[in-house]
Amino acid sequence: MQPRSPLRAAAGFTMIELVMTIVIVGILAVVAMGRLDFTSVFQQRGVYDKVKAGLEFARKAAVAKRRCVQVTVNGGTVSFLYDSNSPETAGVNCVGSSFTAANYLTLPAPDKDCGGGNGNVICSHSGGTITGTTTFSFDATGGASAATTLSVTSPGLSADTITVESQTGYVH
Repeated sequence: MQPRSPLRAAAGFTMIELVMTIVIVGILAVVAMGRLDFTSVFQQRGVYDKVKAGLEFARKAAVAKRRCVQVTVNGGTVSFLYDSNSPETAGVNCVGSSFTAANYLTLPAPDKDCGGGNGNVICSHSGGTITGTTTFSFDATGGASAATTLSVTSPGLSADTITVESQTGYVH
């Protein structure tokens, strides 16, 4: 049997070194994870999906109801109204349509970011915006009154855009 050499006994880490390494790695992880903000990315994508679905619903409702449906973009909200007159009276291109607050187009589910309300408004998350053509409409054939591009933005992120084609009303 050979006696242990002093070099062999010194190999490895002490408990204090291991604990200090774990503490330093933990502090770095907390600081690094705090700088990664995933919630605003998910919130922006959620608003983008809600607005896109709302526009598609408005287009389909215009065809199903045979009424013009007006879309209004105002800062962080998008609202939907339909015309009480039939398209034969108002004109197929929605000129002369009468959109009143009493004729709101109820969405399939109220937006919780708006606090419920009458169910015809989609709101952006706090700090985000929805911008684009302020008012346009879908006619009874599903076409849009103008080609439109809406942008959904959050602070520090690039904008997500939604395009509405004029003749077909296609939302993409």
